[in-house]
This record gives sequence, structure tokens and C-alpha cells, in this order.
Amino acid sequence: MISGVGNIYADEALWRARVHYERPTATFTRPRTAELLGHVRDVMNAALAVGGTSFDSLYVNVNGESGYFDRSLDAYGREGLPCRRCGTPMSRRAWMNRSSYFCPKCQKAPRS
Repeated sequence: MISGVGNIYADEALWRARVHYERPTATFTRPRTAELLGHVRDVMNAALAVGGTSFDSLYVNVNGESGYFDRSLDAYGREGLPCRRCGTPMSRRAWMNRSSYFCPKCQKAPRS
């Protein structure tokens, strides 16, 4: 069970797993679920290793220092920039008062 991954880290894990944010979880196989969870773990560990993701002064450590994970984001906040995997411009979609960033080529939307 996972709770509270957050949209930045979710976008990063989904990008690494090549999964579109609209893909229904009911369609995931056990191996695919394990793969995605592995990417979630890797993203969270990478973010923690550099102090997290800080975009403003509200998100700092106890010493008032910013985290540096924002320097290595592959998906989040990269609308219009080339995908680091395939070069396709990254897309952004508003979703539940948030944004999801993804590569339309590497992370194909599920069929209707």
C-alpha cells in the first residue's frame, strides 16, 4: 500500500516506468506493479539523498537549506522541453487541481 507519494515524485516514477498517469491500475500485472513500485522507491531515495525538491522557501530542511532534486527531474515541470529519453516535447495536463507531466511518446495514453 502506498499513500502520499506526491505529484512530483509520481510523475518521475511514471516517466521512469513509461506509464501514462491515466492508465487504470486494474490493468497492471503483478510484475508491472512491482516495477512501478521499484521506480517509486528509487525516485524517493534519489530525492532524499539530495534533500528533496525545493521550489520555494517553504520547503527547506531544518537548517533552512533547499533540496536539489529539482535539478534532476525528468518529467515534472518540463512542459515543452525534450524528453530526456526520446526527444519528444514533454506535455502537461491539468488534473485534480494539479498538473501531470509526461512524454506523449514514451508514456502512451490508454485507449478509450
